[in-house]
Amino acid sequence: MAYQALYRKWRPLIFDDVVGQRHVTETIKNEVKNGNAGHAFLFCGSRGTGKTTTARIFSRAINCENPQNGNPCNKCPTCLGILNGSIMDITEIDAASNSGVDNIRSLREEAGYTAAVTKYKVYIIDEVHALSDGAFNALLKLLEEPPEHVKFVLATTETHKVMDTISSRCQRFDFKRITTEDIYDRLEYICNAEGIDAEERALRMIASAADGSLRDALSCLDPCVAAGKVVDTDFVADFLGRAQGDSVLALCGAIAGENSAAAIDAINTVTARGRALAPFMETVIKAMRDMLVLRSTGKMNSDFSPEEQEELKRIAAGISVEKLLYSIKVLSEAMSTAKYTSIPAVVFQSAAIKLCIPHNDGSYDALLARIGELERKIADGSIITAAPKNPPAPEKPPEETPEEELPLEPEKEIYAPQSEFIEKIRDKWPEIMQNIFDDFKLQLFTYMESCSLREYKGKLAVTLSDETFPIYRDEIKNNLDYLQKLIKKFCGLDCGVTVKCDSDFSKSGPAQAKDPLDDLINLPITEIEK
Repeated sequence: MAYQALYRKWRPLIFDDVVGQRHVTETIKNEVKNGNAGHAFLFCGSRGTGKTTTARIFSRAINCENPQNGNPCNKCPTCLGILNGSIMDITEIDAASNSGVDNIRSLREEAGYTAAVTKYKVYIIDEVHALSDGAFNALLKLLEEPPEHVKFVLATTETHKVMDTISSRCQRFDFKRITTEDIYDRLEYICNAEGIDAEERALRMIASAADGSLRDALSCLDPCVAAGKVVDTDFVADFLGRAQGDSVLALCGAIAGENSAAAIDAINTVTARGRALAPFMETVIKAMRDMLVLRSTGKMNSDFSPEEQEELKRIAAGISVEKLLYSIKVLSEAMSTAKYTSIPAVVFQSAAIKLCIPHNDGSYDALLARIGELERKIADGSIITAAPKNPPAPEKPPEETPEEELPLEPEKEIYAPQSEFIEKIRDKWPEIMQNIFDDFKLQLFTYMESCSLREYKGKLAVTLSDETFPIYRDEIKNNLDYLQKLIKKFCGLDCGVTVKCDSDFSKSGPAQAKDPLDDLINLPITEIEK
């Protein structure tokens, strides 16, 4: 016997087996059981949701010799004849390839004759929205005054293209997109019945990728079964071109923790595995959406596995609603931009760095995200704001004093005096960093963020901590000439550039002049706000 694809082999034969459409099947089953089925039905919904399958079940149910509570028995000669195609009273028409008025005129002539074997003739017109205006008008007359022995089932994925005069003469049923959980349950049932060994995460990945279509899920399961004895997660991820959940969670965690290096590593891991970045970023956006729902409602509504959901809950606890909304917007914009570039990896890496360094973006959404993060940290106790020990005394109205006689408060010197050499570079350093970012030197940009600037023997010393020095040193050394040109361009200084670590300065005796930004970076946030 020839091999049958799973979606054909496991096509439901009774109303009760149709997955996720109980609101449709129960209504039609009761109509058949009570003998008051309408003459025309309009089935609307996306692909793979069971429209044509339900129409075929209906064609057998109203003609079955031994109906079972509104379901066809699938054992009587009429049911068997309809199933094997030997009874010609059931006609399926593809409107996409038979869209002309002549096709519908031919149908009208045939409909006038009584059924040869069955009680009712049933015409199933698939993709009915593809009919021409003339064909719709020809069909309208038939639907207005149909013969008693004829039933029509019209199926469409684009309801808005069906003429109102047609839809108003039909009983309309909207087929919902099948939930991921229902698709997973059906896949698990079929695998058990077929003796297929499949991992739970692999089936959940297929169910999620099917996007509400059970037929798509079974079409994906077929080649995965043919590839080996076990349907495992690695193969399904490779087959779908998607990254596994660990990379998705890694990028979400890096964005929540504002760790640029970890974000770049997560994206590089995906490309190193040979997987497309667009589906990966779609999954990341879905994960952000799930965390947003969790933060907003307290409920996790997710297609991820239970273990991945637990990790998403942990990540969500460390990110604000405003930051999640901002992240979804930035990543969605990156998805749109990446379609029109030959280097989508750069677009996605730039978006990830933008989310990890929100203070570089002066937009309204970025500002809201930063404020939201501050509020979250204060609420979590990550930032402790000091309350005044004693309530301030009520202010007395100032005495009238001539403006010229008001004593001037001496200016406080916040930073230690710096040499003119360091001052010039410090003033222009934001512009230099922006130029590095604009030149797409993203790894250098990330490393330079954690550096401090010092003067060393007439040179600019890019100073790293002892922990990061072995990791970042080579990348910065390879770009010393590039940095020297930028300093010449923005500061007008012909100075050398070198790489040092903190311990080099502790060994060299007196402390060298250092960048005042170092002191600012090391201050607690409450001190900065003061």
